[in-house]
Amino acid sequence: MPYVMVMGSLSAPHLSKDEGATVYGLKSEERASLVRELNTSFGMQVAMLSEPERTVRVTQKGLTLVVVNRLHALFGYDVVSHAMAMTNANRELVSFTMYKKTSTSSQGQGHSHNQAHVTGHSHSHRNSPKGHSSVVTL
Repeated sequence: MPYVMVMGSLSAPHLSKDEGATVYGLKSEERASLVRELNTSFGMQVAMLSEPERTVRVTQKGLTLVVVNRLHALFGYDVVSHAMAMTNANRELVSFTMYKKTSTSSQGQGHSHNQAHVTGHSHSHRNSPKGHSSVVTL
């Protein structure tokens, strides 16, 4: 499945409960590459694998958007939707749903198809809040 989700919190001075981020839906080799890349670039362990859960857990605060950026740069995932929420514990959560184009034969056509795909989802969410789609938002 070419969809992944990144869930985390946004780091801000007034929010002390930032607990890092979790990435769901990556393939095994993508999980290993992401952990290696993050730990190498920061020079310390900021990410770890959780194979039973098939996730990557980023423990360093304030890296949610960095993780989204790295997923795009390393593997070609694009953000198709995001959602934000404030919990009762005053923790601001953010989730990003990302999609990876599987067709590499024709970049131009694949891109225009993906744009139509994204527009279709945002249009359906605007007009029918309970509409079903293949994009999961929290």
